[in-house]
This record gives sequence, C-alpha cells and structure tokens, in this order.
Amino acid sequence: MKQFSIFILLLLFSCAGNTACWELVSSDDGFWIKTTNDDQHALLVAYRDAKPQLLLILNTVSPEPDQSIPAKIKIDRGTWLQSSLIPLEKRSGQIIFRLETGSKLKDELISRLIAGINLSVHFNFDPHKNTTIVFSLHGFTVAFNDLLIANEIGSLDHAWLFKHRKDRELYCLLTTNISLRAMEYRLQNKSYAQTLTLIPKTQHSIIDQNFDEIIEQVYQLPYNDLPYVPRAEKYLMFSRCMK
Repeated sequence: MKQFSIFILLLLFSCAGNTACWELVSSDDGFWIKTTNDDQHALLVAYRDAKPQLLLILNTVSPEPDQSIPAKIKIDRGTWLQSSLIPLEKRSGQIIFRLETGSKLKDELISRLIAGINLSVHFNFDPHKNTTIVFSLHGFTVAFNDLLIANEIGSLDHAWLFKHRKDRELYCLLTTNISLRAMEYRLQNKSYAQTLTLIPKTQHSIIDQNFDEIIEQVYQLPYNDLPYVPRAEKYLMFSRCMK
C-alpha cells in the first residue's frame, strides 16, 4: 500500500475547482488518471500487470471496514455488474478502496469507460444506508491517451525525455502535440496562417525546422476526416510516429 501513499498528496490538490475532469497523476512509482466528483470522492485508474486497476477514495469520517464490501458498478444506463470494494488504507476524512471486478469485466472495462458518459458505484458502506456514487467520464479518453503514452515512454515531461536520451520519443511527442493543436485550431476555423502564429515553437531544432510542414499536413487533411476530439486520438498518432 506504500506505493499508493505518494499519490494521495498529489490528489488532494489536483483538479481543484473542476469536478468533471480527468487528469494524469505521476510519481516515481507510476502513473494514474483520476477524477473527483461533486462530493469530493475520487476515482483513479491505472494499469498493474497489464490489467486496469481502479481505486475509489471515499470522502468519509466513517471507520475503515475490516473486510471487503459487496458493490455494483454501472456505466450509463447499462445493467449493474457485481464487484467489491477492498479497503486498503484509512486517512483523515478518507478511506481508500480497490474496486475489484471479475476478470471478464476487467478486460472490457476500459472500452466501456471510453464509450460511457457516467460511471456509478453502488454499495452498502453503512448497514442502514445504500450509497451510490456517480463519476463523470467526460475527459476520460483524453487522459487515458496520456496514461498510455506515459506508461510506454516513462514520462510526458520534455526535459526528462531529453535527459534520458529518448530522442525518438521526444520527437514523436512534440510533433503529435503540434498536430493535435493544429487540428483543434482548424476545427475552430482558424486559417493555416493563424495557426502558425498561435502554436509556439518547441526550441528543438529538429522539430522547429519542420514546424510549418507539420501544421501544413494537418491542413491538407479532408476536413471531414478530422477527429471530433483530436486529443482522443493522441496515442494512435503517437504510435504511428514511433513506427
């Protein structure tokens, strides 16, 4: 459980004022994406041993249970699916649970989250009261793309990649980010000339000498072929560059 502790300090201060977002959280132990709902309950998603893992951080002053709690989860208006909440750690005003699901659902879970709008978790924490917590999946796919890339290359920090001589990874990350921003500006009906001035140079000569060409390639795409949410295609674009 010690590996989770470093994340909690980050989580308490992240995404403040925006309860409908997902964001990447990183430390030396790995990467998670997380969101917080209106009641300040948090949900985290990561990969462990090539399987998705969910943590629920319950905002409560109740004592930590001494055994797992039966639970159900539902995505949008789908059927309730059996799961359980396994207590991991008690903190001031919070209890951390691992949300455990069956192996079949675990394999399908990410696809369902990407396609969903809301995730509901239902459980009996208080014997006299049923509790249902709802998390928005708005922004999940974008954050999940960052999670996949971070897990693959070790960081999204440009300085870290440069220091560790991950030149190919840095090149593909920078060009992907430029292309995504260009797509977003094009979807806002910005002209090619406007986009050239709106996106700052990277200060990496190998990128900047091809800067105009990277943006021009975006403007050569048929408009109808542009993704509705460009950043939801980030991992795919990055992977194509790496190949």
